[in-house]
Amino acid sequence: MNFQEHFEKFEADLRKKMLDDETIIESLREVNQKHDELLTKLDNLIAGLNEPRKLPVDPFFSNEEFMDLMCISVRTAQLWRDQGLIGFSKLSGKIYYKMSDIQKLLDDSYHKSLKKP
Repeated sequence: MNFQEHFEKFEADLRKKMLDDETIIESLREVNQKHDELLTKLDNLIAGLNEPRKLPVDPFFSNEEFMDLMCISVRTAQLWRDQGLIGFSKLSGKIYYKMSDIQKLLDDSYHKSLKKP
């Protein structure tokens, strides 16, 4: 192999290596970009998990929870609903009460002490 052939082979090998290097560098750039995107998503997920749980502003109580809370029977709960003393929601045969309606019932039934301290 003469010098010219040797040089052309060396040049071809060098060009192939440079092309391979460029391909590797481009692949690394893509991997780096995907890595950054995943880190951002992970940071957002962690931030969401670290946020305090937001409780409903006006939670609902089931009929059973309401009866336990008020220490009343099924009949008394039905009577209070029938008399319009407490608001309620009925969904698929189940009764639910808003905390604000329970508070209103208690506030409306509140009697101040007659004795002064």
